[in-house]
Amino acid sequence: MAARVLARVEEGEARSGDTLRREMYKARLSDPRDRALATELVYGTLRWQRQLDHALKPWVKQGFGRLETPAKALLRIGAYQILHLDRIPAPIAVSATQDAARAIGMSRVTGLINGVLRRVSEKGLSLPQGQSNAAIALRYSLPTWIVSVMRQSYGDHALEAEAKALKTRAPNTVRPTLNKGGYDALLKAFEETPFSIDKGAHGTALITGPGDPFSTKAFEEGLFVPQDPASLHVVDLLELEAGMRVLDLCAGRGIKATAMADRGVEVLALDIEEKKLQACKSLAERLGLDHAISTYIADGSDPSLELGTFDRVLVDAPCTGLGTLRRHPEIAWRKRPDDALRLGELQKKLLHIGARHVKKGGRLVYAVCTFGAAEGVSVELENFESVLSHESRPSDDMDAFQANVWLRKD
Repeated sequence: MAARVLARVEEGEARSGDTLRREMYKARLSDPRDRALATELVYGTLRWQRQLDHALKPWVKQGFGRLETPAKALLRIGAYQILHLDRIPAPIAVSATQDAARAIGMSRVTGLINGVLRRVSEKGLSLPQGQSNAAIALRYSLPTWIVSVMRQSYGDHALEAEAKALKTRAPNTVRPTLNKGGYDALLKAFEETPFSIDKGAHGTALITGPGDPFSTKAFEEGLFVPQDPASLHVVDLLELEAGMRVLDLCAGRGIKATAMADRGVEVLALDIEEKKLQACKSLAERLGLDHAISTYIADGSDPSLELGTFDRVLVDAPCTGLGTLRRHPEIAWRKRPDDALRLGELQKKLLHIGARHVKKGGRLVYAVCTFGAAEGVSVELENFESVLSHESRPSDDMDAFQANVWLRKD
């Protein structure tokens, strides 16, 4: 299962979490231990992919990059178990990977898997020392250009700590649905389950325990939705009051739009992709918030866009998403160094269009879930007063976000 998921993620734009959930559902994988292992193999392999490739490449005579995608996925999964999972003995990891190859129709590479993984088991992993970008990138399994951006953002003194934090597994942080009872209802729903519920930062809750909390009845009933504390804090920055009208200029799948609606405001969720807005509608319905959210398909950077004015405008702009690598590790292998500059131009357009829709005395919030000056827009807006710049870091045990807040002058 993990091999199929990883191959699909590498071959296209498939999201690891969505693909894994679909595969587990199709296979009716109900045992919490099996679900946990499948999740560990997928996310662990993606998280440490560069390091795993470094360990594998010397032993693939025909060239690792020339292998079929499923073969690379299988080798990475085997190497991950050998190098990172103490509880799985190396011989078992090798034989189980060969079995997986047969199960997905890749019997022809079982000999290759046996030879390469045995060498990895014998030789282990040798990593460079020192504080160069290249050395840190290999130690923490990141593209070198991302480490360079992190150095510029966090400085030499904090670089390694932030890189280490970025590679840790993110906890299951969720947003309790206020109009369905909030945190108290969540506690009650999980009373007789193996899960534990604790309060998290910025109004989130932390779910721990065996199994998948997103396959529970409480999730199906809309008592909570996954959301990182840093993401929910962006909603805090809007300083919402019941009855306000809010424009979410880049609403996407509606995580922040529904968080705003759950605080008693009326939201216009705009996005250029109809599929994302359909997901936003579905989420709003499940959370019982569809009465408070309207959707509108449009390009938020279109200069001709005219929607009237709003008490609050959120520009949660498209970005590289590097700050979410703990939850979406495949992003590291999909983004390129010039993406930040390309997106930076779009972000500025969105910000100025968003500003045009803020009523006098209203509040404008710009946010990106990444680090790096190229995407952290810092501009002067005519008739606006800059009131706040906010940053969260991986070492805060949350996603890395940058946010700026302005007030429109009366």
